[in-house]
Amino acid sequence: MKNKIFLFMFFLILLNSCINNSKTNFVHANELSNNTTKIIDQLIEYGEITGPFVGESGSRPEQWDNFIEFKKNATEQELVLLIQHPHPIIKCYSFDLLVRKQNKNTFEILKSSLTDSSAVYTQYGCIGNKTQVNDYFIRSVLGFGPKNEYITDKQNNILDSLILFQPNIISDYKNGLLEDIEPKKENYNRIRNLGLGGNKSAVVGLAKFQKIEDFKIIDTLLHHEYTSIQEYGLRAVKNYPDKVFWNSIKNIHLKQIKKSGNFDYSLIRVLYQALVQYKNEESRELLELTLNEATESALKYHKEYIWVALKKYPDKTYSGIIEKMNFSEYDLNNLEYELDI
Repeated sequence: MKNKIFLFMFFLILLNSCINNSKTNFVHANELSNNTTKIIDQLIEYGEITGPFVGESGSRPEQWDNFIEFKKNATEQELVLLIQHPHPIIKCYSFDLLVRKQNKNTFEILKSSLTDSSAVYTQYGCIGNKTQVNDYFIRSVLGFGPKNEYITDKQNNILDSLILFQPNIISDYKNGLLEDIEPKKENYNRIRNLGLGGNKSAVVGLAKFQKIEDFKIIDTLLHHEYTSIQEYGLRAVKNYPDKVFWNSIKNIHLKQIKKSGNFDYSLIRVLYQALVQYKNEESRELLELTLNEATESALKYHKEYIWVALKKYPDKTYSGIIEKMNFSEYDLNNLEYELDI
């Protein structure tokens, strides 16, 4: 018991030390006003970024009041300096305010921060999330609009190019760009190198080139032990529905329809959207197999995601499948929301 108490006290001391270091270990600390310094300490102590309402009750968090005070007191000169602050919360709040003020340095600050993958926690309403500073900065710039005067189409293209092809940038936004990228010949080798280096989203984008020499890269994902990795392989197949992947698709499908619990909803959703890209009798037979042999507890979810796949990618090959699932009007109204996900 004494050891547990000692460890707990040691943890508190260590945590307090880290917080204090974040407050004081800032090279421009002497250039800040006393009011700004005090508010920064309060922002750090709260520990996350929030909106004006949090939780199921929609209560106003203390952090929002801290942010309002920060907004009132911090000058633009201070905000620019605070981008270099060691604590990610201060960086993000400062950058948000610079964007709102349309500060002329914002684009250059964003470019210089693209490799900052330090974690920051956010809470908006009931939704809590962990993101990275670079992703937060990108969303901040792209989120206020319709357009900010410092983000022109040319600058947006520069930004996307920097994010895509700098290997030391790790970002959810980058992964989204890779998955949505157009298969231009001049980009193939760089995307392939990212895929070979372990970027799973790059493999999804690589599949759009539909080259047989990339088969092994995609199939490795399909055979991974974790379904979260298999899902990337299925996204790739959705872009490249070649017969070489068919046995892998069948194996994943069979395993999923035999489950009686712990369903991989995201995987199942992508599975059927990949499957219907084949537009052949064999793929129709797998849909029929689902309806006839899926476990009772799994069938509901499989039917829903088959419906979504056939609505998003209709083809005469699958004529009559939707009717066989006998959805009620109430069910169909609810399913319409799934199409936007």
